[in-house]
Amino acid sequence: RANTRCCYEPLEVCAYMADLHVGDVFVGHRIDGLAGRGGMGVVYRATHLGLERTVALKVITPALAEEEDFRGRFVAESKAAASIEHPNVIPVYYAGEREGVLFIVMRFIDGPDLRALVRAQGPLDPERAAHIVAQVGAALDAAHAHGLVHRDVKPANVLLGDDDHAYLTDFGLTKRS
Repeated sequence: RANTRCCYEPLEVCAYMADLHVGDVFVGHRIDGLAGRGGMGVVYRATHLGLERTVALKVITPALAEEEDFRGRFVAESKAAASIEHPNVIPVYYAGEREGVLFIVMRFIDGPDLRALVRAQGPLDPERAAHIVAQVGAALDAAHAHGLVHRDVKPANVLLGDDDHAYLTDFGLTKRS
């Protein structure tokens, strides 16, 4: 089992996280830095060593990973998210488990999430907001076409790339309709 440590973050963020540091190698990926934290885990900016490609490596909170019900849902939801091929859905490359640690590997977007953007810049002008919302709607249409309901659409789950290209991410609360 991977080392764990208390991360001393607010309770809604995590109780314990896999202990990965810059330079560590986990499932063929070198950890390059911390990309973000959420209720389900930690996202690292990492390099896939075989392809020399930057990816986002999400490591699930060990406390969640120990729950059998959660483990089953994680596998099903990872497959469901990976099945959606759409320009506004974050591509999932693969997911799995190593030494009791659940993980998911997806495209790394080098840009802010919508929550961070609004916090930094304030309300968006209507045209820009409509452009982003239309992309999120298109991503939801694609999910619905696959029989999936996202259930956690919020600004923090909308990543923005170049030219405000929006990517819907975190299908962790997805369910089949």
